[in-house]
Amino acid sequence: MNATGTFARCLLGLALGSALLTAQAEDKTLRLYNWADYFAEDTLSRFSAETGIKVIYDVMDGSEVLEAKLMTSGSGYDLIFPGDTVAERLMRAGSLQTLDPSKIGALADIEPGLQKLRTHYPHSAQATVPYTWGTIGLTYNDEQIRKRMPDAPVNSLDLLFKPALAARFADCGISMIDSPDEVLAVVLNYLGREPRSAKKEDLAAASELLLKIRPFVRKFQSQPVTDLVNGNLCLSLGYSGDMTQAQRAADAAGKPVKFEYRVAQEGTTVWMDNMAIPVDAKHPEYAYAFINFVMRPENMAAISNFTGYPTSSAKARPSVDPMMRNNPDIYLDEASFSRLIPGKDIPQADMRARMRTWTKFKTATGQ
Repeated sequence: MNATGTFARCLLGLALGSALLTAQAEDKTLRLYNWADYFAEDTLSRFSAETGIKVIYDVMDGSEVLEAKLMTSGSGYDLIFPGDTVAERLMRAGSLQTLDPSKIGALADIEPGLQKLRTHYPHSAQATVPYTWGTIGLTYNDEQIRKRMPDAPVNSLDLLFKPALAARFADCGISMIDSPDEVLAVVLNYLGREPRSAKKEDLAAASELLLKIRPFVRKFQSQPVTDLVNGNLCLSLGYSGDMTQAQRAADAAGKPVKFEYRVAQEGTTVWMDNMAIPVDAKHPEYAYAFINFVMRPENMAAISNFTGYPTSSAKARPSVDPMMRNNPDIYLDEASFSRLIPGKDIPQADMRARMRTWTKFKTATGQ
């Protein structure tokens, strides 16, 4: 063999070796699908530094998009973060793996209230690990509400659902989460009816209540924090994390405002986001590694402190921001958990009926 041939073979060997190393590096990758800003700022970088596993973080646009990706298979994701009812549908469709408890070290650390909540999701309970959770309740500007009504019933949905009371706060701004299923569940429960009902008489009663307060609802939105901080709203029916985020933003801006959050005494809905491994995940072992990393109390606490939502780890609670940890309307006791309404996978026909009720309310002129 001449020198030129030997040199060419060496170059080929180097090229093949380099390609193999590149392939191996690319292969050691975990692909995540989650909501935006749903980790602490350094969660992913610390995981990669510790494990050598690169993370590709795709941002979820909506639960419907997640379901579409998983139902058609071949999503390409190793770990996803579905909500409770979404996970139930995905598992029933065979889109999620049943998890191996022996590979997850902190399942016993899950908050007792969430452990009970999981029993409402029989299909997905063995395929998910709770991540973060929260409730739908009333976030309000304490000064503005007390100014208009010193004895305002802030622990009750009367504050919003009684037209005479809602009218008092219309001038400083009322918003409502743009979530038909959640709001209707809260309204129906308030009326003493089945929260997930699609019966004509139940939806008529909900519609009657909602249309009476429609003139006083300024906005429908799922992220009211900016408007709360800027003084465009003083009362919002929405996620429990809204108060924490609004208070932090106001404090950072040097605004002397105090926001409060209340879970209504009449009861309200609870949601839970989960970690789950798709049935066709390319690297389930990396997904397990990430689940175990995230479930460490110090990491869960960091996530809670960044997002403003409670995490599932009971052991993380002592390290959570006192503004959340010491708020009994955010970190709930057993009695409060008993008043919560879990999610439910509603049949499509029922969902359409509920959506028609919501659309009628939302598009009403308010007169």
